[in-house]
Amino acid sequence: MGRFDRAVARGRRVAEQRMRDTCQFRRKTGTSTDPVTGKITPVYANGYAGKCRLKQPSPTAAPATVGEAVVVMVGVEVHIPMGATPVPQVGDECVMTASAGDPAVVGRVFVVEAPHRHPDATARRLKVKERTS
Repeated sequence: MGRFDRAVARGRRVAEQRMRDTCQFRRKTGTSTDPVTGKITPVYANGYAGKCRLKQPSPTAAPATVGEAVVVMVGVEVHIPMGATPVPQVGDECVMTASAGDPAVVGRVFVVEAPHRHPDATARRLKVKERTS
């Protein structure tokens, strides 16, 4: 292993030490309808689950229309280890399952907006948006 590779490996170890939250990624695979109530519920396939870091690079928010509802979308990043599999894809959801620094984030859901492609990165930094409504 060369000097550069050792530096990347060291950077990844440090990045993972900063991942004090845990999350579960999931992908919507369809819907299920309750035969009694008629309520439609999304069905998900689970993806990567494990350590992560939630980071808000800049406090920006923008309104968006989803169907007939107006929701506020807030831009943040979710950092996961480079070796995390399966790699989350655009549209996948990230549910925060625990947080050492901010228990208020537990249960919040973020949607992956853009993939991360950088072979020498210290962490996989996924651009996500949170639905606040």
